[in-house]
Amino acid sequence: MRIDTSDLNMLFKQLNSEFFYYKNKRIFLTGGTGFFGKWLLEAFSFFNSNYDLNVQVTILSRSPEKFRIDFPHLYNENSFSFISGDIKYFDIPNARFDLIIHAATDASAELNRKNPKLMYSTIMDGAKRICEFAKDVKCKRILYTSSGAAYGPQPNNMERMAEDFTQNPNFDKNDAYASAKLESEKYFKENASCEIVIARCFAFSGPHLPLDGSYAFGNFISDALNQSDIVIKGSGEDIRSYLYAGDLIVWLLKILSTGEDRQIYNVGSPEAVTIKSLAKYISQGNLDVNILGDTNKNSRYIPCVRKAQEQLGLKIYTSLEVSIEKTLKYYM
Repeated sequence: MRIDTSDLNMLFKQLNSEFFYYKNKRIFLTGGTGFFGKWLLEAFSFFNSNYDLNVQVTILSRSPEKFRIDFPHLYNENSFSFISGDIKYFDIPNARFDLIIHAATDASAELNRKNPKLMYSTIMDGAKRICEFAKDVKCKRILYTSSGAAYGPQPNNMERMAEDFTQNPNFDKNDAYASAKLESEKYFKENASCEIVIARCFAFSGPHLPLDGSYAFGNFISDALNQSDIVIKGSGEDIRSYLYAGDLIVWLLKILSTGEDRQIYNVGSPEAVTIKSLAKYISQGNLDVNILGDTNKNSRYIPCVRKAQEQLGLKIYTSLEVSIEKTLKYYM
């Protein structure tokens, strides 16, 4: 399935000023068959076909053959090439790349719980391999997609988490995913031989979002499509925010092209919504929303994005309501 042309045109409108930077660039992309990666490939394919950007992208994937079957229009793009390999061990002899986008991380809550050592080592070993590879291929600049989890749990009295929030008394060092994300950011800043910018990514919506994972937005979309009642296991009062995938790509590519070397930028929406309200928006009044929990331990996970807005001129382009409509339409 292809994303809507209106989204691709929005990307052009917001990013055409960056085309000089990306023109004729050779990009190495990890995580290219995931949620972020599919959108990046959709964007570069559209720009190459319609605006002669001539971006060449090499994509590392553990299962390129599956991607060929599921997304032939991207797999067969002339400017894309796929290599099979693992983020920790891959090698491309005599390669040269201008840019690296490192977006490969298994954010599985189940893996984090059942095998935290594997989660931690996958993230850290991947960071080390990318640093080595960047030096070998004479890379000029890396974009690392980290996570808002690197802050640790957001204090309930904090409206939004900003990049200068570095001393979190609630940080859980036993959380392998959060600890590895924080440590890998530090590793990149200390060891990358080229420029490095870091995107701390929060929660997202839109086409290509997994509907069967640990993401409330995707799970609720799946319930709506199947005409099933939406079940919330908690109280429904947890507070989240969701940036649309098209907006996400604008933010990532702007950070890569113009972000300050070795700086961290939050990527997400500052517009808070409770999980209960999100479920009601997605149900559109056609499904029951069943809340099973009555706990008072409600969490927040909201970024402050003032730094990205003020330094890079970024903003929210797609409302939550529109993002829900677009996601439902894509999967129907």
